[in-house]
Amino acid sequence: MNRLILCFLIFTINLSLYAQNIVDKEGAVVRSDTLQKKIYLCFTGHEYVDGFEHVLSVLNKQKIKGSFFLTGDFVRSNEDLVRDITKQGHFVGAHSDKHLLYCDWTKRDSLLYSETQIKEDILQNLRALKKLDIHPKHFMPPYEWHNKKVVKIASQLNQITVNYSSGTRSNADYTTPDMANYISSDDILESIYSYESFKNMNGFHLLIHPGTSPKRKDKLYLNLDGLITKLKKKGYQFSKF
Repeated sequence: MNRLILCFLIFTINLSLYAQNIVDKEGAVVRSDTLQKKIYLCFTGHEYVDGFEHVLSVLNKQKIKGSFFLTGDFVRSNEDLVRDITKQGHFVGAHSDKHLLYCDWTKRDSLLYSETQIKEDILQNLRALKKLDIHPKHFMPPYEWHNKKVVKIASQLNQITVNYSSGTRSNADYTTPDMANYISSDDILESIYSYESFKNMNGFHLLIHPGTSPKRKDKLYLNLDGLITKLKKKGYQFSKF
């Protein structure tokens, strides 16, 4: 075989292996299967439950599966709903037990709770899921905020830490009009479509909150059907963890 062709094949194979996942500097997987035109729809839940039935009906209509990361408090308060999510074939994973802010917003390497407290908080979440015969391997940290220590603690519990992909504003769909950082659903959707146009969303972890404060009337999840339809027309498929 021509040496140049052989080198090209080796380079291509190495690139394929390397490009599967993107891991951030803290150790969390923030993008998956980057060579595949697939989007991972991620949903987190803790306090509010208003949009879950709507989201499930849209996923069922679109015949796709999503990934739901739920706190222990959410699981214990909504056992029938969680069973239904699992029964429909979606992924259900841990999101902490009490939705504690594990690490500082500004001093990211600083934990706000002891390692023992954080480990026990995740364990309680996993126990709530185990009660429903759910045994996940992926964990999304509360507030979608983590550091190397949180990732290490989760790994000691056989949990792979994943988080949303940056680049769009979908994670701001929890904001309410009285907040300085409030952003409308139209602006969030524009951020998603703009990002996709200029880059791509291969392996993108797209985060949406199915439950938000009653003070936010402009619910992003109500736009989920149109969003999925538009991304499908761009050639994307959808996957779960």
